[in-house]
Amino acid sequence: MPPDMRDWLPDGHLVWTLIDAVEMLDLTALISTYRLGGRGRRAYDPTMMLTLLIYAYCCGQPSSRQIERLCEHDTAFMVITGNQHPDHDTIAAFRARHRETFKDLFTQVLALCQEIGLARVGTIAVDGSKFRANASSRANRTAAGIERALRTGTPAGQDEPERDEPGRDEPGQGESGQGESGQGEFDLGGLVEDRLAAAESTDASEDAEHGPGRRGDEPPQDLADPGRRRARLGEALAKIRARDAAAAAAQQARQARYEQARAAREAHRAEHGSYPKGRPPTEPAAPDQDKPTRANTTDPDSRALRTAQGFVQGFNAQAAVSDDQLVLAVEVVDQANDVGQLAAMTRAALDNLAAAGIHDPVETVLADAGYFHPGDLDELHAAHREHHGPEPLVPPNRDALRDPAAQTPPTRESARAKAMRARLAQPEQRARYRRRGVTVEPVFGQIKTGITDRFRLRGLDNVRAELALIATAHNLRKLHTAR
Repeated sequence: MPPDMRDWLPDGHLVWTLIDAVEMLDLTALISTYRLGGRGRRAYDPTMMLTLLIYAYCCGQPSSRQIERLCEHDTAFMVITGNQHPDHDTIAAFRARHRETFKDLFTQVLALCQEIGLARVGTIAVDGSKFRANASSRANRTAAGIERALRTGTPAGQDEPERDEPGRDEPGQGESGQGESGQGEFDLGGLVEDRLAAAESTDASEDAEHGPGRRGDEPPQDLADPGRRRARLGEALAKIRARDAAAAAAQQARQARYEQARAAREAHRAEHGSYPKGRPPTEPAAPDQDKPTRANTTDPDSRALRTAQGFVQGFNAQAAVSDDQLVLAVEVVDQANDVGQLAAMTRAALDNLAAAGIHDPVETVLADAGYFHPGDLDELHAAHREHHGPEPLVPPNRDALRDPAAQTPPTRESARAKAMRARLAQPEQRARYRRRGVTVEPVFGQIKTGITDRFRLRGLDNVRAELALIATAHNLRKLHTAR
């Protein structure tokens, strides 16, 4: 008798939860893309491939090559595939081909979670976090560098030559002929053996990372091919032009507002003989010509973003989370800050809840001071007055979160900021706001440590779909551990 693969894993394993959950989903849109019969090798079951990809993300193994290796020896992966071995190209193509399906599956999984008692949505929280892109910051180029690369046909298009870094195999201060103290014999043979062993270990790890026959500093294949390289460089150049045009339009709008305020101030003086009360308008600073706009030639949609650990080449991922750490909506933006994202994320969360059949009222949406934006707050307050959305609770700055007696509010503060500061001074509202620190912030920590902190796909639309897959894996993990 053939072995029964159901005996390979315990009954409470995550694999069984995922298999059951995926079987309950409506996969008509996914399955309909596969033809029945015809020539060629039979395709792998799309339901199996979807389960495999979700489980890999749940385990923090998003690499298609690593998934291929695990399908050969890991029991859980072998149970999902039925002991089949899809190669990494098939896995990568499946992930890229069905990116729109992942967005629909997200809301279906949200409905499953609600059925077992998750998705407590009386209060939701919104936050953002930086995720690394599938691109290196060394591929960032200015318009001049890209135009030079297009003109000369060079694949790199570097703005300036790379500087050599000190080799890590150079001896330190304590490895001279006499040692640190200058006394004792020097073991040349032992040092040579250590160096050779370290070199062999380095070669083996680099072969595993880059593949045999590749140094690791070669351009991607689509940049090595002349036709695809020019298309990619042209896309990066167009991105720079668009960003420069947007920056110029914003600068022009700021200058127009300044001129209008200045003219109104002079008109008041001409009529009344004195300037109106308040500070005179400040002329906006001119753009810094020494900092030209750059774009990444590997993924032009990604940007260099500042984090607490330094700059990363990546995207700004947004998430709206329920009170029980269930992801309700996700989005990816290429801007560095979170300004202007609160209203959009709140609308997306409400739309997903409605699509999942969850009609519990959302009373409050929480966000940190980075989301304090007059337009967003006015929109949310107006919707709340019409009973069409939650009331926002967003501090105008960090000082508003301190004890009311210890706060030092600015001398000039808008009425909107004063009202929010007064609301946060109430003990029950302060206690409600503190829930944000134990809902949305841990979710990003769980995703980055347990699933991934880096996108595998490139392009803004693709990484949005991948983030939906990542959020689906996170919610299914919550479903599996729900009590």
